[in-house]
Amino acid sequence: MPSPPRWRQALPVLVALQATLGATALVWGLVRGLPWWRDLAATPEVLVALLAGGLLSQASTGLFQFLARRGLSDVGWVLDGFLGPLFQGLPLPWAVGLSLLSGFCEEAFFRGILAPEFGLWASSVLFGLLHTGDRRLALTGLWAGLVGLGLGLTWQLTGNLAVPVALHAGCNLLSFVQLARWSGPAPASGTAPGR
Repeated sequence: MPSPPRWRQALPVLVALQATLGATALVWGLVRGLPWWRDLAATPEVLVALLAGGLLSQASTGLFQFLARRGLSDVGWVLDGFLGPLFQGLPLPWAVGLSLLSGFCEEAFFRGILAPEFGLWASSVLFGLLHTGDRRLALTGLWAGLVGLGLGLTWQLTGNLAVPVALHAGCNLLSFVQLARWSGPAPASGTAPGR
C-alpha cells in the first residue's frame, strides 16, 4: 500500500502551529489589552493586498532563482529537497485553507501582538526566525524577516490588520499552488526552471 502524501502527514503539525499562534494572539490580546481584532476591516485595499501577495510570491521566486544562479542560494534544496516533496499534490481547497489560516494567525501574532509589545523590528526578526530551522534556510529566514517588516508597515500605514493578512495569504496561496504542482527535482543544468 502506498504511503500517504507528505502534505497529509505535515497538515496536523501546520494546523497545530497556526492554531497555537492564533490562540496565543487572542489570549495575549485579551490579557494585555491589545484588541488587534478591532483593526480588521473588509475594505477594497484587502482585495488589492490579496492580489499583491501573489506578486510578492512571484518576486520571491524570482529573487531566489537569481541568487541561485550566482551561487548565493540553495533554492534547489529548498524546493526539491524540502518544500516540493512536502506539498506535492496539495489540493486547492487545502492550499486556500492553509493560506488563509497562516495569513490570519501569523499576522495576528506577529503584527497584532509582538509588534505593539516589542516593536516592528523585533517582531520582524522573530517572524524571520519562524521561517528558518536549517542553515540552508537562513536566506529564506532573512527574506521572511524583511517581508515581515513590510507587512508590519502596511498595517501601520493603513490601520487595517486585514491588509497584511491578505498580503500574507495571497503570497502563501500562490506559493502553495506552485508547490502542489511540483513534479520532482529540476534537471541538472545548473539553474532551476521557473515554477
